[in-house]
Amino acid sequence: IKLTSALRKKMENRGGSGVIRFVQEGNLPVGERDIFLGLNIPGVERNSSVSGNEIGEEVFSFTPYHAFGPDEGTKTCPICKYGWYNGVLFFSNKNKIDDDLKKWISFLEEESIKRAAYLKVYFVFVNTEREKKATELKKTGKELGLKNVALTIVSSFNDEDSEIYLNNISPQFENTIIVYKRSKIIGKFVSFAPTEENFKIIKKSLSESKNAYFNLPARGEKE
Repeated sequence: IKLTSALRKKMENRGGSGVIRFVQEGNLPVGERDIFLGLNIPGVERNSSVSGNEIGEEVFSFTPYHAFGPDEGTKTCPICKYGWYNGVLFFSNKNKIDDDLKKWISFLEEESIKRAAYLKVYFVFVNTEREKKATELKKTGKELGLKNVALTIVSSFNDEDSEIYLNNISPQFENTIIVYKRSKIIGKFVSFAPTEENFKIIKKSLSESKNAYFNLPARGEKE
């Protein structure tokens, strides 16, 4: 059975999504699956931080407008194009780009440069006036000298046209940070302040996800 988007939306995700993405090690396909005890099991209380899907579940594809970055001017899906290695999705509910956001953007730009092709970072902002917000984000991108980080826009976190609503981001919180590997959520942080301690937590989440198979290409692809 082909795993379509429609089928993925209906999955119960018991113990995790159960979707295995195979890597190619020589002539051998290798699959990894982490099992998250109690996750989405009937009768087991859900330990939710009320924003974003749970660790062990899938990051759903969505199409934000890229105001600044590698895919500027498009509605490229971050997960579809860059979901194979590590990724960070930073969902911001702030109206303006303040000093705290600039600290986050600068930190994640530095991490994306260090980790090169193995980390892609996206900031997702909410604004119904796309052109006005795009102008602000372009100004910020140029001011901070961004090369890797993408600054993107959706009309709301409940928007159905972009399908961002499938990721269940709550507008009640200042930010929601999703860290993923192979399109699965491996870390989630809500209302995180840009402190050195929290930067170390994000770095740890990324570094600990790397194992002997991390750098290998998808099955059927060449390195």
